[in-house]
Amino acid sequence: MKIRSARAVRQAPSPRGFVTLAKFNFEVTPDVTVYDCCVVKAPDGNILLYGPGRAANTLSVSRAARQQIIEMALRAVGMDLNVKASA
Repeated sequence: MKIRSARAVRQAPSPRGFVTLAKFNFEVTPDVTVYDCCVVKAPDGNILLYGPGRAANTLSVSRAARQQIIEMALRAVGMDLNVKASA
């Protein structure tokens, strides 16, 4: 697993209080890459992982994999947060 093209996002919170922290591409294997993923901080402090797409979350991973991807993505953009990934 690798994080590709990671970039920090600096934006004001959404009207509901969600803040996008990073956007990135996620290389699952050398043959499979998921584009346009993002890490979002929720108003309650949870850190969420979203796959591509606006209508719904299109990325399904286990809790352990989600935690690992979030940590990798945040490290890739130079953020060192105490990650509290949502269930």
